[in-house]
Amino acid sequence: MGEIDRSVRIRALLDRWFLVVAVALLVVAVAGGTWAYQVHATETVETDQVTTERWSETTSYEHSSVIVNESIPFDEGERVTNRPVYYTRLSEEVDVSYRYEYAANDGAVQVNTETRVQYRGIEGETTLWEYSEPLATGTATGLDPGTPHTVNATLVITDVYETINTVEQQLGTVGTIEIRIVSTSNIEGTIDGDSVEHTYESEMPITVTPTTFRVLEMETVDETETQTRTVERPVRSGAVESTAPVVLSLLALAGLGGLVHARRTGRVGLSADERELLELHQQEQEFSEWITRGTFPSERDYEQTILVDDLEGLVDVAIDTNKRVIKDEQLGVSTVLDGDYIYVYVRPDSPAEDWLINYADTTMEEFERFGG
Repeated sequence: MGEIDRSVRIRALLDRWFLVVAVALLVVAVAGGTWAYQVHATETVETDQVTTERWSETTSYEHSSVIVNESIPFDEGERVTNRPVYYTRLSEEVDVSYRYEYAANDGAVQVNTETRVQYRGIEGETTLWEYSEPLATGTATGLDPGTPHTVNATLVITDVYETINTVEQQLGTVGTIEIRIVSTSNIEGTIDGDSVEHTYESEMPITVTPTTFRVLEMETVDETETQTRTVERPVRSGAVESTAPVVLSLLALAGLGGLVHARRTGRVGLSADERELLELHQQEQEFSEWITRGTFPSERDYEQTILVDDLEGLVDVAIDTNKRVIKDEQLGVSTVLDGDYIYVYVRPDSPAEDWLINYADTTMEEFERFGG
């Protein structure tokens, strides 16, 4: 016979540890149910810091000039706007418009602006001299959000050249001359309920040649007041996280129910023969050094056959007689051959059990004549 059936081992293990396994399955089912409740009943909240704009302030320049001398590209009387270059042969003045504006939900501010033309003598990064002339001023009181505050000024081209010539005559070496339109705005009031009081300075650089006025890159204001607030939002559980605890709990309950039903219907537990087979398997492992696999003799060449109740007793006989235990796997019997006696242990699942027990003392000829 082969090794003991695996199902016998499993049922024996479940029978022995039934209470422990049942309690473990119950604990898993309860844990899965608790986990499922927490996932579905408890809302997970995630917090995040969100920065939002409260209000903003901007400044800008626009510039233009009226053509006073006819030319092929430009008509006399035409106003050219926001051009990078103005030609001194065609125009006498450059009009500059400075603008301040703020965007907010509510507010009221007073804005005082002074616009001037500034001359500087520069040598490398060193300012050699500086001179300013006022061009225009403007005031706005109770300025609302979205309403622009505008100050207009006019730069006379001949006046600029005259100022440069005068400085050069007075100083001689004057370095590189820079010309800027500078607008300084003082703002006071409230914006979105906050008190404000600050000063902004914007610049429109100009470079001149004997024939051109060229507007360079402007330096204006674009300020934003922000606020940071904490936002809470619910986090939804994923499909796996939502279903896993439910599945786990159901599987544990199904396993527990199946285990209890199997116990009640006798499917968990061993019969007397199965218990003997299990014990036999353990004994065979324990006494393996005394057991040799072989074939049970087909002829009754011994005077008497002695049936032994268990394998351990047969091994004791082998030890006492200094013989080997011969195990026949096919018939499921184990024997010790000692002189005229044969000691036999028959497994409960032996196919030859009936013959070996009922005709143990019958010779083969007698068996064939009377029993076979």
